[in-house]
Amino acid sequence: MAEPPSPQKLLTRARVGVAHGALLAALFAVLVTALGNFDLLIPSWTPTLGRAAAVTLRTPYAPRIHTDGDRFRYEHARIIVPRGTVLSEANNDHRAVFAHESLRRPGRPLRVAAEFAVNFGMGLALTAYLRRFGQNRVKLMRTQVGLFTIMLGVLALEKALLLYTALPEGYVPVAAAPLWVALSFDRRTAFLVNVVLAFVAASLLRYDILFLTLLLFRGMAASVLFFSVKRPQQMVTAGFFAGCSSVPLYVAVGVVLEGAFDVRGDLARGVDSTLLSCVGGGLLAGVLANLLREPAARVLGHVSRDQLLWLTDLEQPLLQKMASEAPGSWAHARAMANLAEAAASAIGADALLTRAGAYYHDLGKTLTPKHFIENLEHEEKSPHEALDPMESAVIIRRHVTEGTRILREGGIPEPVVEFCYTHHGTQAVEYFFHKAKEQGNPHGYTEDDFRYPGMKPQTKETAILMLVDSIEAASRTIDPPERAKYEQMIDRIIVTKLRAGQLDESGLSMEDLRSLAVRMGDTLVNVYHSRIKYPWQRGDRESALGRAAKPAARAK
Repeated sequence: MAEPPSPQKLLTRARVGVAHGALLAALFAVLVTALGNFDLLIPSWTPTLGRAAAVTLRTPYAPRIHTDGDRFRYEHARIIVPRGTVLSEANNDHRAVFAHESLRRPGRPLRVAAEFAVNFGMGLALTAYLRRFGQNRVKLMRTQVGLFTIMLGVLALEKALLLYTALPEGYVPVAAAPLWVALSFDRRTAFLVNVVLAFVAASLLRYDILFLTLLLFRGMAASVLFFSVKRPQQMVTAGFFAGCSSVPLYVAVGVVLEGAFDVRGDLARGVDSTLLSCVGGGLLAGVLANLLREPAARVLGHVSRDQLLWLTDLEQPLLQKMASEAPGSWAHARAMANLAEAAASAIGADALLTRAGAYYHDLGKTLTPKHFIENLEHEEKSPHEALDPMESAVIIRRHVTEGTRILREGGIPEPVVEFCYTHHGTQAVEYFFHKAKEQGNPHGYTEDDFRYPGMKPQTKETAILMLVDSIEAASRTIDPPERAKYEQMIDRIIVTKLRAGQLDESGLSMEDLRSLAVRMGDTLVNVYHSRIKYPWQRGDRESALGRAAKPAARAK
C-alpha cells in the first residue's frame, strides 16, 4: 500500500480547556489583587494627620458613630477626602478616613490572599460558564483573553478615578464592558461579564453595598436597552437610560439601609451628587463604549461592522485578485454570499460576517484555478483527467490550507479566515475517493486519506457557509427551477451534513435548520424562477426548430 501524502498542517483557533481556564482566572486574580493593593505599598501615600493626603482617601458606605461634642449619633456614611487635603485630628471625617486607612496598611498577607481567592473564584466561575454554556465564539482562547483584558482596563480606569479624583464612585463607567460584549457577542454573555465585573469593581472599595447594587443594575439595564448591534451609536442612549433607571433603585436601597433618603439635599451637591453620578456614570459608559468600540472589538477578537463593510468592498485587493485569477470561483463566491447572508439573517446570525466569509473562503483556488471546474472554459478539458485521484485530492484540499495562509498574510481578521478552513469541515473529497475505488484502489487508500485538513464549523455563521457551499452548487443542476425540487435538494444536503457530524459543534438548533431551509428555498426560487421569453427569443427558437424539421422531412 502506498503511503498517502501528509496534508499540510493547519493552525486553527484554540479553545479554552479546564487547565487554560484556571490559568486565565489565576492570572486575572493576581493582576486585580495587585491593582487593588499596590497603593498600600507606596510609603509616600500613607496618610498622616497634619499632612496633606497624597491621593484621594475614601471609606465605603458603612455604619459609623458620629460625635458632635458630647452628642453621639449612629449613621450610614461614605466619606471622600480629596487629595491635597490636610488631615485634621479635629475633623470627624478625617479621623474616620485615617482610622480606615490605618487598618488597611500595611497590606497583610492573609487579607491579600483572601482577596486573591475571591477574585480567582469569580474568574474561574466566568471561564467555566463560558466553556460549558457559552456560544462557541466565547469558548475561544483569543476571546476569553480579550474579555479579561477589557475587564482589567475598566478596573484600572476605576482605580485611577478613585485615587486621583474626588468624584463619587458612581461615575465609574463599568457598564462599558457589558456593552462591548453585547455588541460583539450576545446579551447573555454580557450579563455574566457584568456580574463578575461588578463584584470585582466593588472589591476596590471594600464591597460597598450601594456601589455594588448600582453596578449590577446599571450594567444589566445597559445591556437590555442596547437594542440594535447594527447601530452601535445607540450605546450612548442605552447607557444614559440605564443610568436614569438606576436612580430610583439607588434611592430605594438607600431607604432600606437608612430609613430615608434626602433626594433634594443630594442633588443640591451638584457634581458630587450620588444620584447625578448614577446618571453620569451610565452616560459616560455609553460614550466610552461607542468611542472605543473598534479597539474593544479587536481586543475581543471580533470584527466590527465598520471593518466588515470595508472587507466586503469589491475593490479590496484580495477580492480583485480572485476576480481576475479565478473568475468562476469568484462568481460562485458572490452567489454564495447572497444566499448565505439571507440565511444568516433568517436565524439572527451575523449576516454581514457571513457575507464577508463567503467572499474570501475560496481564495486558495487562485493558486491553481483550472483544477476547479467553475474556472474551466466551455468544453475545456479538466487537468484532473490525467492525474491520480490522490494527486487530485491533494490539489483540491490545498485550497483550504493555502487560502488560510494567504488570508492571514493579507491581514484578514481571524473570524473571517475561519470560514476558509471550516467550509469543508473534516469531510472527504468524495468524488476522487470514489474515483479511486472505481479504479480498483490499487494503493489501498481509505476515506480518511482524502479528508480535508480543516475543522468542523464552530459557529452558526461558518456552518451556514458550509451548507450554502453545497446548496448553491447543487442548485445549478435543478431543472426546471421548481420549489419542490429545491426543497428536496436542501433537505438532503442538510441531512447529509448532520449524519456526517459536521454541524455538531456549530450551535445550530433544529429550529435554526428549519428556518434556514425555508429561507434558502425562497431565495433560490426567487433567483432562478422562470422568465417570459421576449418575441425575438421565441422567433429564434421557432427558426431553429424549423431548420431542424426540414432535414427530417427530406429524409422521409
